[in-house]
Amino acid sequence: MKILVNGIEKNFACEGKTLGDLLDHILEQEPELGNCFGNIRVNEKEVRVDSSETRQTPISQIETLETEVFSLNQILEKNILNAQNYLKKLIPGIQTASDLFRSGNEQEANKFFINIIDGIEWFSQVVDSIANAAESELTNILFVGESFKSRQDQLVNLTREMVEANQNQDWVLLADLLEYEILPYYSDWGEQLPKIYHRNN
Repeated sequence: MKILVNGIEKNFACEGKTLGDLLDHILEQEPELGNCFGNIRVNEKEVRVDSSETRQTPISQIETLETEVFSLNQILEKNILNAQNYLKKLIPGIQTASDLFRSGNEQEANKFFINIIDGIEWFSQVVDSIANAAESELTNILFVGESFKSRQDQLVNLTREMVEANQNQDWVLLADLLEYEILPYYSDWGEQLPKIYHRNN
């Protein structure tokens, strides 16, 4: 079996029988790399490291294993940078959609709106991973007077309101929600993410 860890070919004498055994063995043998897996490819196919099915894969079925190993801080840093870069696209898109709905160009606005909903979902997943890695920063420092969970709950409610406004073709309400609720929400994240990054470096 060919094993690549962070792009470097390695040899491991693992006595286990499953991929999960092998992954645990890699972390034990290479502690200096970190204790978290990034992307994992088995036989050139990407798999989820947190899947029990993946971890139960027999070693005998694996011809190639490619994986990335990071420290928690490296994963946190990567996720924060990804989120910051994404906000640079999401925030202008929110403003554009709001302007288009106000000007009566619903068809074009809805193209942006679909991407915004997808972006909200993606950003929430990244933020959840950041929260897991830096929980104290998010819950105690990030949003004064408002917990991280309440911020996420607020977003769920806002998203529901936007979808309902879209279904009801209430373009004025949708434009207002985008401009006066969603835009400040993500602008606030844009200001706070660099602070989390600097706290963890």
